[in-house]
Amino acid sequence: MKKILYMMMTAALLAACDNPLEYKPANVNDELVVNALLTVGEDWHQVYVAVSHTEYVGQVKSGELRCYVNGTQVAKTSSLVDVPDYEGGVQSRYFRFQAPFKAGDVVRIEVDADGKFAAWNEQVVPELPTVTKVDTVSVHQRSDWGEVSDCYRFDIGLRDTDAEEDDFFRIDIVNHSESVFYEDDVEIGKDSYEQSCAIFTEDDPILNEGHFSRGEMPFEIGSTNEYGIVTDNMFAGASASLRPIVNKYSFGPGQWMDGADKVVADIYAYVKVFSLSKPSYYYFKALNMLRSGDTDLALEDVQIPDNIEGGIGFISIANPVVHKFYLGKVSYDLSYYGPNPGLPE
Repeated sequence: MKKILYMMMTAALLAACDNPLEYKPANVNDELVVNALLTVGEDWHQVYVAVSHTEYVGQVKSGELRCYVNGTQVAKTSSLVDVPDYEGGVQSRYFRFQAPFKAGDVVRIEVDADGKFAAWNEQVVPELPTVTKVDTVSVHQRSDWGEVSDCYRFDIGLRDTDAEEDDFFRIDIVNHSESVFYEDDVEIGKDSYEQSCAIFTEDDPILNEGHFSRGEMPFEIGSTNEYGIVTDNMFAGASASLRPIVNKYSFGPGQWMDGADKVVADIYAYVKVFSLSKPSYYYFKALNMLRSGDTDLALEDVQIPDNIEGGIGFISIANPVVHKFYLGKVSYDLSYYGPNPGLPE
């Protein structure tokens, strides 16, 4: 059961939402699970829903979502979208809706399901982070076992504007590609693709929260910061330079088109710096701990925040500053199965 819940949570996060599901003893009633990672500036938002039973997680059969901004209803939908099954996981469903948010807005999400569940969440959209610079440079990164990889280091200047109040942030670096597909040198279609990249944070004293650098200790101390979360406790009222590193092979076309024998793609890196609420920061911190250790053992110790009234789960609203870098144009012969030809220098 625990493995099913953790895999569902991880898969849902990679699909731009979060799905924390907790084991409940037999004497607890079924509960509605509501999870979402909402982002200011996105055209569409997704809120994932499920029903937590004693020993398994089931689908919501029908329902309605309503979104209010500053007390005014701005969206309503009863259309549920299916998510394909993940191996060993549970199929989930989500509501999809449009709604504009901005810093300071009070956003309320209400969900009714299966004629007997009703849950809601209300929170204030955080202020934009103050990003003073974003730059990138090519570097070589040596792994724990000695392998050297070609990487990008992203230098991000972040300023904390309030020394008296705790602030929380998240760094996300996204592979974005704009692809044109060909068959026998004739264009047959276009597509775009986005995927968050794995980031290396161990050598950055702020991103690794003061842990030892890689290779300095014969054993791992604490969790790795896979979700790029940052608190201002090391630079309150001042500025910081953050330097996450991403393998160059994280960037490139992420999908193919049926019938195509060649793809030509323009590749971009989107560097996103989000402001988070304090509960959202600790939510991602819990996910870092789960991803860094043994799944079953970690679930015994890690407390995942819950901010859903009338149900269980978590809704986060993040406010990002986005910088875009053009990395170059690549061309792939889709019948070629050798090493990734990589990006231009």
